[in-house]
Amino acid sequence: MSSLNFCPKCGDPISTKHDGERERQACIAVGCGFIHFGEFSIGCAGVVTREIEGVTKALLVQRGHNPFAGMWQIPGGYAEHDELLSTAVEREVHEESKVVASVHDVLAFRHSLGGSRGGPATNIYVIFRLNYESGEPAFDGDEISDAGFYSLAEMENIEGVQGLSKWGIQQALQNAPGTGLSIGAIDERSKTGDWQLFGLSF
Repeated sequence: MSSLNFCPKCGDPISTKHDGERERQACIAVGCGFIHFGEFSIGCAGVVTREIEGVTKALLVQRGHNPFAGMWQIPGGYAEHDELLSTAVEREVHEESKVVASVHDVLAFRHSLGGSRGGPATNIYVIFRLNYESGEPAFDGDEISDAGFYSLAEMENIEGVQGLSKWGIQQALQNAPGTGLSIGAIDERSKTGDWQLFGLSF
């Protein structure tokens, strides 16, 4: 867990407090009440498939930067703090590949504790299935050094395809569209546009 020296809410020195059956970093200044629960991030990635000459192929991008420069993976990245997750994954797919795709459902998610290979912050990484809309794979030659649609058979001959990405693609191919978590219908609670509910279809 990250360590704070001063309260980000009021600026007083950080102390500790017993809360939720464990010791936590907290501000004990009168009237503040700040408790530090650690560093968290939310990542998202999209499986975009397309039929090309009768073969189902999935979109992959090759990382241009470390960590893991040269590795191939499904496009994705971090969600901004003020961005809906479905918007984030559609943005990341287009940003990294120039392919336009729209969210269909959630295939899976990975939970990674801070300090592990996932990075310094505890992370939730959500894998979406997206519908291909338009565009051909393109890349900036910097953050992304290559991009394209590949079949699982072709991936066997590509060095450095990320295991989690290949697993996500297999989930998309083995499970029919709509069997994952889908965005719920708009109702009075979600008309503000600042939250979404994902659930199973009935």
